Amino acid sequence: MAASAIFDRISGFAVLLLGIGAVWHGVSLKVAFAADPVGPKAFPVIVGLILLVCGASIALRPTAMAWEVGDYGRILLVAVASLIYPFILIPLGFVPATAILGFLCALAFKGRPLPSLVGAVALALVIFALIDLGLGLGLPRGPLGM
Repeated sequence: MAASAIFDRISGFAVLLLGIGAVWHGVSLKVAFAADPVGPKAFPVIVGLILLVCGASIALRPTAMAWEVGDYGRILLVAVASLIYPFILIPLGFVPATAILGFLCALAFKGRPLPSLVGAVALALVIFALIDLGLGLGLPRGPLGM
């Protein structure tokens, strides 16, 4: 696909709008009870701020981003893996499902298989430890108990 600065600008501004919407939604959340000091507003605000930064970096990029041959297959791999992830999360458990998603995404970004597998498993274990053990928020453990 030929590089197009106009397409990049439109995409960047679309991501900016998504970010604005996420921040607005997070700030406008009304919570009947205060479960913790941060509350449920933090997540959409953080995601919205990340979208704002990413959208601005795309929209304000001085040159158009060029696509490589074969990018569509890699994009499709990440999309399919992301769509399958919620369906395997509960049956397999958080660590195996997240490791599979991470491994497939690493391969899509041209990672070598063995380092990608090791990194995906390590990342899944670290995220599990932070969220489940560190914050005490229960994640699906699956048949392996993790």
